[in-house]
Amino acid sequence: MTHQLDPWNPEHLKLEVEREPEEPCGGCIWCHEAKPKFDRVLDGADYLRVSYQDPEQFSYTATGNYLHRTTCSYVRRRMPADHVRPEGEAYARALQKWAHEHHDYNSPEAEERYSPHLRLYIMSPARARQWIAENTGPRGGRNYRLCKECRPSEP
Repeated sequence: MTHQLDPWNPEHLKLEVEREPEEPCGGCIWCHEAKPKFDRVLDGADYLRVSYQDPEQFSYTATGNYLHRTTCSYVRRRMPADHVRPEGEAYARALQKWAHEHHDYNSPEAEERYSPHLRLYIMSPARARQWIAENTGPRGGRNYRLCKECRPSEP
């Protein structure tokens, strides 16, 4: 049996320890401080979902320094199939998990910890033109790339 505990042995058993969900904290100081930011994250997730569902009006999506069509398969893979804003006890548990596990909830990575799709920047053609202008260097060099899968035309 002890040979199964040796990580160098090919028959090594990796013991998985599952954590019990934390009991509701009842609104501790961490949850209280994180709540406004968490609500903004949820508002952003709701807005992204609504924008994603209207590719006629919001036809461009930026991810990092890449420009995509909103209907691109890369964007589709990053967008969750179903987004439901948590309410009641589900909200309290989601807030608690977010606030207790990550105390730097004001960092730029905080939204991505809630859901990676919050790094998508879904925009209208007019806003895409502004994004392109902001990501074009002073000599006209592009600081962005067009997706090779969906090959969007510049607006």
